[in-house]
This record gives sequence, structure tokens and C-alpha cells, in this order.
Amino acid sequence: MPPKRFRTLGWRILLWMSLVALGPLVIMAYQGYHCARQAIVESQEKHLRSVLEARKTGIETWLREIQEDFQFLASAPCVQKDCVGPFSGAATDQEGEFFSLLDHVRKSSPSYETIDAYDLNWKRLIRTTSIRRHDQDLFPSDFISKLQGTDGIVLTPANPHEGGGLDLHVGHPILNSGGDKVGYVVANLELSPTLDPILSDRSGLGDTGKVLLLSSEGRCLKTGTDYFDPSGRKSHLPPEILSAGSPKVFDYADQEGIKVLGASTAIPDLSWIVVAEVDQEEAFAWLGRLRKRALTTGAVTLVIVLVLAGRGAGRLSKPLRQLAAVSGRIAKGQHEVRLGRLEGTEAREVGRAFNAMLDELAASHRRLMHAASLAAVGELSSSIVHEMRNPLSSVKMNLQALRRRVEGDDAHSELADIAFNQVLRLETMLSDLLGYGKPLQLNLAAIRLGDIAGEVSRVVGKDVTERGVSVDIEDDLGQTRAMADPEQVRRALTNLVANAVQASSQGGRVLIELKIAPNDSNRIVVSVSDEGRGISDAHMDQLFQPFFTTRDGGTGLGLANVKKIVDYHGGEVSAENRSEGGAMFTMIMPKGGPPA
Repeated sequence: MPPKRFRTLGWRILLWMSLVALGPLVIMAYQGYHCARQAIVESQEKHLRSVLEARKTGIETWLREIQEDFQFLASAPCVQKDCVGPFSGAATDQEGEFFSLLDHVRKSSPSYETIDAYDLNWKRLIRTTSIRRHDQDLFPSDFISKLQGTDGIVLTPANPHEGGGLDLHVGHPILNSGGDKVGYVVANLELSPTLDPILSDRSGLGDTGKVLLLSSEGRCLKTGTDYFDPSGRKSHLPPEILSAGSPKVFDYADQEGIKVLGASTAIPDLSWIVVAEVDQEEAFAWLGRLRKRALTTGAVTLVIVLVLAGRGAGRLSKPLRQLAAVSGRIAKGQHEVRLGRLEGTEAREVGRAFNAMLDELAASHRRLMHAASLAAVGELSSSIVHEMRNPLSSVKMNLQALRRRVEGDDAHSELADIAFNQVLRLETMLSDLLGYGKPLQLNLAAIRLGDIAGEVSRVVGKDVTERGVSVDIEDDLGQTRAMADPEQVRRALTNLVANAVQASSQGGRVLIELKIAPNDSNRIVVSVSDEGRGISDAHMDQLFQPFFTTRDGGTGLGLANVKKIVDYHGGEVSAENRSEGGAMFTMIMPKGGPPA
């Protein structure tokens, strides 16, 4: 298993980015190398073809000259005359027009060793030299039969011999004016003086190129270099190149095992194959330099990619490291810590979502703690109310009895009324305390808040009449309905309206506004405003705390119960002073009901 630091996200991103970058580099390098090699092969193919055509043209030109010489000799009048009539001269006679013509032709080309004339019975008529390699008994077995069966030129296969020489026999029938055979002209050709300059020509072959001459059976006849001993042994060449019918360049190892590129062409009249070769090391020398440059470029590119990938991996993993660090601090109890601004659009979105989640968790925690405290208060309140109700009921009954006994006594009657009213206040306080401590069970229904507001205005009608205050409703919701508990919403709104009426001066106005939240169509705003003295800044933060009140005789649980009801509906409640005077309490609740 790799070390832990190499299993981090940053290292994994760096590894994958490097692989993603390296893959195309390798593919492009391979493709570039392959294309460059193919281009060189195609270039070498054209080049070797040009070399072969030049060598082939030289050999074919020489062959035409030989053919023209023999066609001239076979049809020369002096040759016909000497062959037809009785020949009185000796075989070694070096006089006469016939001999002079043969000897002249022999000396015109370095390829001719000797040119001899024979009659139809193969009796030698003229010998131009004393060399005996042309004697009849040395001719190939089928040479005479071919001459006897044709009116044209006959060439024997080339014959390598010791010392690197190469010779062949060429013959042509001598025809009289009537077209009948009267004899034969035969020559022995030594090819080295003619072929060596052609094959050893270095034009277009570079430093390592060479030209080979082979028979149609694949035996090496001659080379233009000291490449190897060409004494008729079988060549090393692949069968495809010996066919001389493919224009391709072939890749193979030469006689010495060196990798070469080779191409071939045929000379059909002689049954020869000319092959041109060049060492691959020389042919692909530029490719080697290209490979080094490509490797250097690839290495530099890879380093640049690794550097960029490392920076990119660091930037990509940095938000996660920051997220992990903040999570660790929160796990240690620093719940107020939040994630700072991150780099990148996606990272910032994750950061906002993370902070929103922390805020929601904190709010949920506060609600949970609030619910727990409410449960504790409820349990304590239930116990206290249960213990106090019986004694309080007894005190209330006794005070009622005492009030009847002192009805005639103004002083004691007033005291009894005060005591009785305080008992009623205790009863109200205990009921509010019991209601605040109990968890709510919401009975949700689709309600029109305009109807609820109308009912509330009627409930507080007595106080409104006594104080000369008007209660107005501005309903912008129309038929829009909200999922809420009608009884609890009525209770909360009644509390707010009652407080607003009590805070208003004579002839004041209380306004109930119902509307959709300006920036959220899924939330409903219910606000109650008055024209009273407003709320002091010192009391603003304590308004919704249990048992806080600024009114004589108040229990301090009214606004706390309003907040509890709104919280259970998944909303929020707030208070503020109006710029024109008075205070405004606002409840904002989701239209679709509390979240699940």
C-alpha cells in the first residue's frame, strides 16, 4: 500500500492529471515517429527508384549497342561474301575485309574479348584473338541449338568466374541476300569493364548505399563494392524483392546482417535483377535526431504538465483541506466557526452550503434546546400548577365568602376585591405558564388568514370600544390559503392585536396587514402595527423571553407564546419601531406549512 500522503486527494488528482497528459503525449509521439518514418521510407523509395532507373538505363543502353553491333555484322556484305564462297584463308588469317570488320567491332567496346565467325557446320572461319575461351566445345549446351533455330540474336546467361569477372556468349546467324543462313557470328563478352563503372557509381547512394546485380534465380552476379564475394552464390534477399514486380521498399538484413532498405528492378532481356540498398542507420539518421528532439520536448512538456497539475491539484484540494480544518475546529466545540471565502465558483457554492448547513444546525440546536427547556418548564409548571391549584381554589372560595360578609363595609370590601383580583391574576398566570410549557400539537388546515384576522378584530372589540381605537385590515392575500393550525394562529394574532390596542392612545389606529413576502412567494407576512409610544431599545432584545413584561398585571408569557406558535409553524417573529411612531410586530410563516 502506498504511503498515506500519496493517498490524499491532491496526490490522486496530480496522478490522474499526469496520466491524462502523458497519454496524449505518448500517442502523439508514437504517431509523429510513425509518420516521420513512413515519410522517410517513401522518400527513400523514390530515391532508390531513381538510382535503379539510372543503372538500368546504363545497362540497357550497353545491351542495345551489342544488339546493333551484331545486327550490323550479320548483314554486312563482306561477311556474307566470305561465308558463302570458298574461304581460302587460314583460321588465323588476319588479312581480308571480313577479319578487319570483326576486329574493328571487337575493339569498339571493352566488353568484347573476341568475335569469331563459323560456317553452318560450325567450322571456325575467323578468329580475332588467340583467346580460346570461345571455342565451340566451351559454348553452353543449348547455345548452338538456339542459334540454329532462330534468325535473331542469342545471349547465354552470365557466368561469374574467379577474380570477380563475369562473361557471356552472344551470337547471331549470318544471312545471305535471300534470307538463308550461311554461318554464325559469335562473341565472348567480359562484362566487368562495362558493368563495374555502372554498378560502382556512387551517385545518389550516400555513404552506405550499394548496387547488386543478380540473376533471375537470385544468385549474385556482380556488385559495385567489395560487399561480398559474388561468385554465383545465392543472395540473402527476401523473395518479394527478387520478383522485381513490387514498387515497394523492403526492410531486411543484408549479407553482413546490417539492417538496410532495398528496392529492385528487372532487366528482362538479360534475366537480370538490379537491387539498390542503403543502410537504415543512414536512412533514418534524421529520424534519430527527431526522436531525441521529441523526447526532449516530451520531457519538458511533462515537467510543465506536472508543475501545472501540481498547482491545479493543490488549488482543487485546498478547499477540502479548509473544510476539514473547519470541521475539526467545530468538532472540538468551536461551534461559531464558519468557512471563509473559497477559490472557485463550485468551491464557493460548497462553502455557502456548508455554512448554511452549520447555521441551520445551530438553529436546530437552539430549537432543540428551547424545546428541551420548554419540556423542563412544562414538567415543572405542571407540577407547580397541580400543587397550587387546590390551595388557590380554596383561597378563591374563601375570599368570595369573605367578600359577601363585608359587602357593607367599604374599607374591608375594597381589600377583599383586591385580594380576589390577585387570585384571578394568579390563576391566569398559572394557565399561561401551563400552556407555555406544553409542546404544541398542530392541527394543520388550509385557512384564509383574512378570515382569522376578522375573527380576532371581533374578539378584541370590547377593548377597542373602551379605548376608542380602530382596528383596520389590509388583506393582499385574497383567496390565498396557508397550511396552519387555525386555533394557534388565532391565539397568536389575538395576543399581538390585544397588545397593540393596549399600547394605543385614545383614538389610535391598529393596522393588520396580510401579504406575500416580497422576495419569497412561498412565505406569508402578517404584521400588526400601532401608533403608541413604541418599544425602548433596552427592551427590544427581551420582548419574546418568558416572564418579561412592561405592563402592570402582565404575566410576561404572551409574546413568548406567540414566538412558540410561530416557531412551531417553521416561521419567525420580530418587532421594530415605526419611523412615524408606534411599534410593529411581524410574523413570517411558510405558506405550505412547517417543514417536515
